[in-house]
Amino acid sequence: MQKKHSIIRFDRNQTRNFMHSKLILLLFIFFTSLSMTFAQGKKYLLLYSEAVYFNSGSDKIFPKFKGTLKEAAEAIKGDKEAKAWIQAHTDSMGSYDSNQALSERRAEAVYNALFDLGVDSLQLKIDSHGEYVPFKSNGTATGRALNRRVTIEVVRPYVPKVKVEPVCTIKGTIIDAKTKAPLKTQLIFNYLAGTDSIYTDENGQYEYEVAMETSIEVRAHTKGYFFVSKLTETKNEAVILVDFNLEPAIIGGKMALNDLFFKSGTSLLMNASEQALDGVVSFMKFNSNLRIEIGGHINRPNQAPVPTGSSSFKLSESRALLVYSYLIDHGINKDRLTYKGYGNSEMIHPRANTPIQEQLNRRVELTVIE
Repeated sequence: MQKKHSIIRFDRNQTRNFMHSKLILLLFIFFTSLSMTFAQGKKYLLLYSEAVYFNSGSDKIFPKFKGTLKEAAEAIKGDKEAKAWIQAHTDSMGSYDSNQALSERRAEAVYNALFDLGVDSLQLKIDSHGEYVPFKSNGTATGRALNRRVTIEVVRPYVPKVKVEPVCTIKGTIIDAKTKAPLKTQLIFNYLAGTDSIYTDENGQYEYEVAMETSIEVRAHTKGYFFVSKLTETKNEAVILVDFNLEPAIIGGKMALNDLFFKSGTSLLMNASEQALDGVVSFMKFNSNLRIEIGGHINRPNQAPVPTGSSSFKLSESRALLVYSYLIDHGINKDRLTYKGYGNSEMIHPRANTPIQEQLNRRVELTVIE
């Protein structure tokens, strides 16, 4: 007896559903890839998005959607760079071929309506998807009604606006304090954004742009000269002039570290003093042939010089030692350095009566000794 083979049969609806699912998957992959390509290549700004809905099997536009079309037309005409993407769809009722043809007619109906409203045809693009890209399930009457649609998306190329921050130009001239000759100088800028440096031109002039609303320290370094630091505020200023007169670092020449601030009665530095110490390190590296004495001073106005063995005199020594140690820790050979305390014997303001004068008396001073 001949053996019977089992045969699996698909009815037309099962075959159609299988093919339908496969086509939807392929189209989903295709459109996803296409969208990613567009997104990577160019970004768009959505100006308008709406849908026009149709009766089953019809490509006639309901009068109630005339307002929608008018709004879309105005959005397109209002921007010469705008494009309108018209995408037409159907529900799953009927054959594949008839639904594809129906979606094309619906797309053409919307295209013609926009054209009649004065839209340039070059700004219109049509895609007809038939039943392949449903918005909702076709298993209900509501879902099918929402799938019988033409969407209108008006877009324009998106160009991000670059926020232009207001800037301040710091400019000036660096000269020899005695001869008034221009100096080729390195300028170091310290501020919240970090540290930067430039050089002056042959005339000793420079320009540097920085954001407004900031505080910035400008430090001038030239070989053979004492460095100078200046602090400036760029708030609401388009241009700020910061000139420098640099003193030659000759033997016997002195330089007070005016930005090195100590807490009263201690050798503890205030937070704002670190940049001043970095400036001394740079100065010593710029002038690798110099030897300096680091002198410490205290504020004792209207008094006789304090005894050398007193705690006040030792305070002046400890202030000098602090700078001496800092320079060694930052790569300066100790053979180029010496330090000494002076107590209150060389106050800048012996009769100081203001906080500023007292602060200037509490200082460390550099003296070139070789």
